[in-house]
Amino acid sequence: MAISFAFDGDDVVWTQRLERPAVYLDTFAIREIADSDELSARFAKVLKDRKGTWLIAALCMGEFARLTDARHGERAERLLAQVVPQIYLFLSESDEERIKRGETDLATRSLPRADERNIDYFSRRWAKQQSLPETFRGMFQLVHEHPNQTNAVLDDMAPELAATLMRLREQDVFRSNAKAARPDGMRTRKQIIGGDLLRELVLDPNAPISNNEALDVMHALDAVDYCDLVLLDKAWERRVNALHQRIADAEITMPVARCYSKSKGGIERFLEALEQWPE
Repeated sequence: MAISFAFDGDDVVWTQRLERPAVYLDTFAIREIADSDELSARFAKVLKDRKGTWLIAALCMGEFARLTDARHGERAERLLAQVVPQIYLFLSESDEERIKRGETDLATRSLPRADERNIDYFSRRWAKQQSLPETFRGMFQLVHEHPNQTNAVLDDMAPELAATLMRLREQDVFRSNAKAARPDGMRTRKQIIGGDLLRELVLDPNAPISNNEALDVMHALDAVDYCDLVLLDKAWERRVNALHQRIADAEITMPVARCYSKSKGGIERFLEALEQWPE
């Protein structure tokens, strides 16, 4: 199982393993699957059958705090209960931390940084419940019922990232360097993925970068880096496909996620790819 808890004397020890296929759903994708009993059951069954892992970011949970309809959180809870223990709670991590650990090979994915604060919280719940579904019950509801702190973080992060991108792309040298950049060993995985996924936004100074777009950037960078299959918005499917082509053209070995969106039956294609894994 991807996540587990065990007693060590009076303490609780938790373990997370990234078991492939690793998948990521952004907030819209969680809602789309969770709103359908059929899709929820299908997603949970295939993930357990394939012994895969659903990566869940603190960012994703936080966005549920913004939803005014509490039923979205309740449906996400039902989906989560069907999937546990095949989950992995993670936080984003800087390139500097990876480099310190010597993780610089483009062909090797890093292990996502565990969301220790939240896992420690659920460890204490497991000590009382000793049932995984009960331990994680209310995970999405917690942020919906206490939204102020979460909203404050998101309200700070998104505008700051959007403003930084818009400021940088106004610089001729920055745009020139972005246009000339190619996937190669001179940059890290995160730099290549980020540079390529943001390429069209950087090269077109008139392209709008909303706060929602900035949040989507944060979803996409880690999802594409760590996972095998991801379900994001339509624009990101196009950008990830372009990244795959540029990696192929550069003739380097660098595995990144295959991306799907709601467009053109993308949810069905995502589930089919998961069912047919590892083909």
